[in-house]
Amino acid sequence: MKIKIPKSFDLNVKNSESISKLAQAAQNGGVYAALMIPANKPIFDKLHLSYNLKRANEADFNLFVAVEGIHENTLSDISILKQKGASAIYIDSDEDMNLIKRVFEYAEFLNIPVFINANNKALSTGVMNDSPIAYSHGLCGIPNYAESIEVAKILELAKNFNAKTVFLNITTKESIQILKNRASNIYIDVCIDNLYFCDEDIKGFNTLLKTFPPLRSKEDKNALLKACEEGIIDFISSNHIAAKEKDLPFEEAENGISKLDIFTQLAYSLPLPNKTITKLVSTNPAELFGIEIKEFIEIEFKENEIDSSSFASSAKKTPYKKLKVKII
Repeated sequence: MKIKIPKSFDLNVKNSESISKLAQAAQNGGVYAALMIPANKPIFDKLHLSYNLKRANEADFNLFVAVEGIHENTLSDISILKQKGASAIYIDSDEDMNLIKRVFEYAEFLNIPVFINANNKALSTGVMNDSPIAYSHGLCGIPNYAESIEVAKILELAKNFNAKTVFLNITTKESIQILKNRASNIYIDVCIDNLYFCDEDIKGFNTLLKTFPPLRSKEDKNALLKACEEGIIDFISSNHIAAKEKDLPFEEAENGISKLDIFTQLAYSLPLPNKTITKLVSTNPAELFGIEIKEFIEIEFKENEIDSSSFASSAKKTPYKKLKVKII
């Protein structure tokens, strides 16, 4: 069976490799546009921003760039950065709260969305989800509340502003419950990995599944899928990271899963209606940034072995072995 769908807009691509590689991987993965999240390398001033936008233009890549709202405990020049082409602001939730408040003030005034990494670093010193699986492997865990307490805190602050606020990479049922009845300017993003896998899949120290935020319990995964079905979640993104150092002990292996090359294929392989997936990976992200996705692709549903050696991304290893969607 073949269907025609709009290309995707991936709202969470980490700057972990060159833009030329990201551009080709996006082409492979049916991605029309991507938002670069500066979690691997800093993007906090005009120089860093201009460099990334220039490289994207050279690669003919629809790249939207999020800049750090706070860098080294100092507020970035958000107004100037927006004038120079910044599309969004990225902040960690456990930064100084007065600085976060000022970021929200700028975001509301400038009408630029804020992407929140909801994580308490002091509570996230582990390497996987805090669960019996972690205990059985002798690994230190990251509890659900390391995320949910930060979600609650930032949500309470965000209620006082009209800034578009995106909670990035939400992984827990508790966070979904907190955000369920949010205002219309508050959005929820989930990483596609957390809809496919759970911590049980890490049995045997599978470092291919070491990522951050971590894969949570099966109960959390099912809660996220249900929230997608019910329209509670607004976006599905890749959280693509070109993690290459995987052949190491679990504690030392690099966080991240490479999947930009197969993002749209993976999205339409989820146990969700096609219309729902289109909203979550295309329509809703495009509306957030006020653009129209004008390019379409055809996909065919069938079993297909993934050949990760053909990835344009510099990270070739993937936990995704079988695929039910192939782009034609």
